[in-house]
Amino acid sequence: MKKASYIPGLLKLSVILLFIMTTYSCGIYSFTGKFPPSIKTFSVKTFSNQSSLVVPSLSEKMTEKLKDKFLKEMNLKLVDDEADISFSGIITDYKTTPSAISSDDRAASTRLTITIQVKFENSQVPKDNYETSFSNFAEFNSTLDFSSVQDNLNDQIIEKLIQDIFNKAVNNW
Repeated sequence: MKKASYIPGLLKLSVILLFIMTTYSCGIYSFTGKFPPSIKTFSVKTFSNQSSLVVPSLSEKMTEKLKDKFLKEMNLKLVDDEADISFSGIITDYKTTPSAISSDDRAASTRLTITIQVKFENSQVPKDNYETSFSNFAEFNSTLDFSSVQDNLNDQIIEKLIQDIFNKAVNNW
């Protein structure tokens, strides 16, 4: 009977050790990313909107959300120019398309897609520079008026795009 009392304690200890080893040795929960300690500053140029359908607030929202993401999650200072790392971008597409058709051949849901082209430059580690396209979407019920859900959809998509940009720059995902 005494052996059985050690099993829960041993199991608990094993789980704790596994968690600690995973957290520290693999760096799974580390959000410091791949930047060397010498990187201290970043800049974000205003994203220009070159899509065929221009939403006036989209450019500013995209730019400010990217700045906020790096200010909150990285120990970097925002500067206007001559930064250690910099971002610039273009909103290249903003469109709605049917995503599901109902039994009467009407769109049951509609997908809003935003596509951006992002240029990332790392002045200290040029091999990490990239210029790539990111695209993301959100869906809404086609019976809703698009103008009533547009701002919320834009916010959802921008959050996803900013996370994609962050992951690519910081973790090369």
